[in-house]
Amino acid sequence: MIAVTGANGYIGRATLHLLAREGLVVGVGRAVPAFHLSPSASWRATGATAPQPTAFTGCDSVIHLAGRAHTTVATTDGQDQFDLVNRRLALDTAVAARAAGVRRFVFVSTIGVHGNWSAELVRANSPLRLETPYARSKWAAEQELARLCGDAGMTLCIVRPPMVYGPGCPGNFQRLLRLVASGLPLPFGSMRSVRSFVHVENLASFLAACATRTLPAHSVFVIGDGSDWSTGQLVRAMAEALGKRSRTFPFPLGLLRLAAGAADRIREMDSLSRPMRVDASAAWQACAWQPSVEPASGLCDAVRAYAI
Repeated sequence: MIAVTGANGYIGRATLHLLAREGLVVGVGRAVPAFHLSPSASWRATGATAPQPTAFTGCDSVIHLAGRAHTTVATTDGQDQFDLVNRRLALDTAVAARAAGVRRFVFVSTIGVHGNWSAELVRANSPLRLETPYARSKWAAEQELARLCGDAGMTLCIVRPPMVYGPGCPGNFQRLLRLVASGLPLPFGSMRSVRSFVHVENLASFLAACATRTLPAHSVFVIGDGSDWSTGQLVRAMAEALGKRSRTFPFPLGLLRLAAGAADRIREMDSLSRPMRVDASAAWQACAWQPSVEPASGLCDAVRAYAI
């Protein structure tokens, strides 16, 4: 049996539903979810505290998705929330899992540990560029989990996904989709650098493979599913799926970067205009995995869900 923490979240829900179709699964989260659980899924609520060993009783693997993202607020009541949720909670969860006899811990990190853009293909051994509190908290968790799981003899699998998209997804993908849906002219015609994304169903499928396939004691993967687009390509595809005319026009990237810098939005501009492609071939091969959702159809589904 597999446990999924953070199962109330966007990726967590997709992973829980996918695993429920394949066998028994346990969702672990602060509160009982509002969405429907299939008969093959159960729920163990933790309240406001970290999971206890009883949350993982009978489980062979844990997929840890609980975390803090999609926010710039780093401190609350004098506490570093990124460190508290992304590092400390991950360690407490692994300790509880170990006490319950869990043999494998799958930790979902972020491609952001390699920075916000890269001229080269990003692989698991690519240079680190820890530029944000979010990335630093995820990297710290990776390091400490490696030590903890190594000492405990528990297999650790670390997965670093790029931006996740799909129907109802949060974050920058949804914001870009709203811009396209507005029909406003957008100065993205000169943005040709390609970035990698991953469909939520494909990420859930890969996490399930990480939880069940035979792997080394410590594996680190970057994952993608072939959803590689430039901002210009993405906007045009979104507009087509919405049944709208694409209203992009070329504009000098240097001027856009100057304006973004003046507005303290340079990271957002980098994520639109600079490359960040992943080479996920090692992950596909190690887990004998292939995506089930084809990028073009996955993008159409995501856009049309917004239109509905």
